[in-house]
Amino acid sequence: MRKLFAGCLLALIVSLGLVLAEEVEAGHSAYVLHDGEPLLADKSPDATALAKLKARHEYNVTEISGKWAKIKTDSTEGWVYRGNLSREEPPEVNNSVFHTEASDTKLTAAARGLDDDAKQYASRKDEMASAHQIVWMEQQNDAISKSDVKAYLKEHHLGEYGDGQ
Repeated sequence: MRKLFAGCLLALIVSLGLVLAEEVEAGHSAYVLHDGEPLLADKSPDATALAKLKARHEYNVTEISGKWAKIKTDSTEGWVYRGNLSREEPPEVNNSVFHTEASDTKLTAAARGLDDDAKQYASRKDEMASAHQIVWMEQQNDAISKSDVKAYLKEHHLGEYGDGQ
């Protein structure tokens, strides 16, 4: 089950990366998706890291070469896999289990009772059970190390380890 989950999660991440990679162009700015993303000396995931980039920080893209983008920071220039960049600023991550803020709920919606369909759904789908499922999924995700993901990407020639540049 863990391998299936890991494979599905990885496929989703790679797919998202490929979609976002198409948007990044030379002469434009781009945002780093992951905090600590390495700025590499060469177009290889195994190249020397020159710096660690900040998530949600805007950087200038000076060159595109296949799946790689050359990024200029205040002090240096290096390469980042395009799947780890976005032309749009990524949203802040909300780590809470339930993503609706109380302030987003209108008083009239909060005060009125549930209709019959909503009551039936709620009885079938216990909110706490859903929360436990999310916690379980996060635990499964945490059990997969970065080195496991890197080995999977290498073995299956995906992401930065894919065929081509």
